[in-house]
Amino acid sequence: MAMPIVNAPTYPHKVTMEEIPIGIEARGSIEKVRTYQITTVTIGGDMAHRRRVQQQKAYHVPTDPKSEGQLAMRQVFKDGAAAWSALPAGQKEAWNEAAEEEFKNRDEQPGSWRYHTGYNLFMSQYLRSH
Repeated sequence: MAMPIVNAPTYPHKVTMEEIPIGIEARGSIEKVRTYQITTVTIGGDMAHRRRVQQQKAYHVPTDPKSEGQLAMRQVFKDGAAAWSALPAGQKEAWNEAAEEEFKNRDEQPGSWRYHTGYNLFMSQYLRSH
């Protein structure tokens, strides 16, 4: 369901529940009651006619189904983080240097721009191998 577009974000007063304007732009959630975001919409589906809009909606409690696959992936991620923590400082520095080198050569290796740290590069490779 799409979030409604509003001119100014509002928030319900705790006692009167009257909608009170809270500013020009708002982002994020307040007290798990309402969520705000700034987004870009197209006018009539034409990308040349876009505009930024403020949207607000009731806070949505995310679901956590805890499926077997999800729990297994969380464990792999935890194991990867533990493996990174267990690395000696010299190996961590080598990963950081490799990440920095990939970032410098990002024009030659599309997609490598996303590895800004050795931890990110290590985790990416760890998760792919498990």
